[in-house]
Amino acid sequence: MVTLLVLAALLAAPSKVHVGVSASFVRPGGGALWVTDRVSNQLVRVDPAAGRVVWRRGIPGAPFGVTYGAGSVWVGGRNTGVVTRIDPKTKRRRARIRVGISPYSLAFGGGSVWVSNEDGTVSRIGPRRNKVVKTIRLGGQPNGIAVAFRKVWVADFGRGRLSGINPKRNRVERRISLPKADWITASADSLWVSSETGKIYRVDPVSLAVRAVVTVGANPLESSWVAGRLWVPNIDDNTVSVVDPGTNAVVRTIPVGQSPLAVAEGAGSAWVTSDFDGDLWRLDP
Repeated sequence: MVTLLVLAALLAAPSKVHVGVSASFVRPGGGALWVTDRVSNQLVRVDPAAGRVVWRRGIPGAPFGVTYGAGSVWVGGRNTGVVTRIDPKTKRRRARIRVGISPYSLAFGGGSVWVSNEDGTVSRIGPRRNKVVKTIRLGGQPNGIAVAFRKVWVADFGRGRLSGINPKRNRVERRISLPKADWITASADSLWVSSETGKIYRVDPVSLAVRAVVTVGANPLESSWVAGRLWVPNIDDNTVSVVDPGTNAVVRTIPVGQSPLAVAEGAGSAWVTSDFDGDLWRLDP
């Protein structure tokens, strides 16, 4: 009986993929998971179906934010102010594009790559020309960035607000105050904005009214939708909060590795980075 209980516990335990010194950020794209290792300066390709590392490639300057679009992987170097474009099939560098100071988060949408920079700007990169086609000045400290509902949304941690950029005019047209706004995840009808206050704000993208406030763990960061629920990494208490959008409440709290920064969906599972120990945790819904 004891042996069966131990075996059941082992089978139920989350699996992990060791990607490097630090598993900093993760985004899905092209059937793979793309993980940055900001300490050893690498981009790591993970096969979520097989649960293994496929390849690693050096990226200088503390790579952190990453996104996938226009058939490429785009990686921001925190210490270089450069976004590197990588061919996912050949691992070759296709371009290096200088953006603002300390690029933080990247998102692809509307045919462009959008980059939040800690100098208070957002860089818009045109993939056809591999260059910045517009620099939008927000001020403050823009962190998370997302493209949804025909706008580019930026969480301004420094000024505690959510800003909406009209991509046709390349200027901010909407704003709402949200304390310590940090990261943004869109659903079919809402923007879910994490706050260092330990809360997730559910915002109507049309009226910008706050529809719900969900208390999660300590310092929630980049969440993702998995099996119809919002999976939120809490960096300061090493947990993931699973939020049911129907009730706007946490239905599960899962311990994970040290300093979880981001969650991504892959092969039906939630994959959680551990910035401190370099593991990518696989959690099943």
